[in-house]
Amino acid sequence: CGKCHRLFTEGGQIGPDLSVYKRDDLETMLLHIVNPSAEIREGYESAIIETTDHRTLSGFVADQDDRIVVVRSLDGQNVVIARAQIHRQEVSSLSLMPEGLLDGLDDQQVRNLFAYLRSTLPLN
Repeated sequence: CGKCHRLFTEGGQIGPDLSVYKRDDLETMLLHIVNPSAEIREGYESAIIETTDHRTLSGFVADQDDRIVVVRSLDGQNVVIARAQIHRQEVSSLSLMPEGLLDGLDDQQVRNLFAYLRSTLPLN
């Protein structure tokens, strides 16, 4: 989770910051982990952009104005694209967060993960 999400002071900035997320709602949290495309938080919709030089970029729109679009890719890098270079831009109905994240975990690891995600203080 920490590669993409921040919890307290640790983690990435690709997905939403989990520190401010309502983490005591186990049912909703489980839905978002098992089926991340069921409900995508506003601002984290995946964009697919085709450029006039035939590149295809995907990520979420981190910033934009009437001249540029800034796309944050899965590796956390921002790519700035001039609007004049955009041939086509669409929003994907699929989350950047992959499905099956719990598949490789045993029952105890799943319990540990949810205990950590539901913690109210950083683990130090």
